[in-house]
Amino acid sequence: YDVQREIRLIRRGRAVPGQSQVSPHTSGYDPHFKSEMSDYDPARARALLDLYGFVDRDGDGFRERPDGSPLELQMASEPEQINRAYNELWQRCMNAVGLRIRFNTAQWPENLKASEAGKLMMWQLGETASGPDGQDSLARMYGPLAGSYNFARFQHEGFDKLYERAQILPDGPERDAVMRDAQRISVAYMPSQTHGHRIPPG
Repeated sequence: YDVQREIRLIRRGRAVPGQSQVSPHTSGYDPHFKSEMSDYDPARARALLDLYGFVDRDGDGFRERPDGSPLELQMASEPEQINRAYNELWQRCMNAVGLRIRFNTAQWPENLKASEAGKLMMWQLGETASGPDGQDSLARMYGPLAGSYNFARFQHEGFDKLYERAQILPDGPERDAVMRDAQRISVAYMPSQTHGHRIPPG
């Protein structure tokens, strides 16, 4: 997904590429932390899809599953104009790697209900830090919150232990190190991708 294009064209430059879920100006945020989360590399994506057997078997320009069955990504969306702009960018990016994507439009409360029930494959959300503690952003991957704030239902014992350790540590270098380790796990598995951190009007 082309995060830089989103920031440049849809957000009019009012965001910085996300390297993890932790937002700038919250505890645990490291301005020097660089990850693959905001990289755009269609060639690498195509190579990975090929490696795992997701190839175009019938010559229609779109990939099938390794067993030959159809492959279609389904993304929840809302009817507002900005969501149509996001959908167009998603379509462009998925076409570039041969993935078919369909957008299912509903009102936001309906999508939220479906997400909580585990019925959405993909959904794009915004988030605002509600406090100065960056751990709130990591809660989206905390196993016990699966089905509520952890919409992806991500389960990882190592991540959960780091999250729980960060809860009891005071702010400082030790807690920052624990949160960095948690962020590394989140990037490696990437149950959710942070596109960018919005820059408020100033």
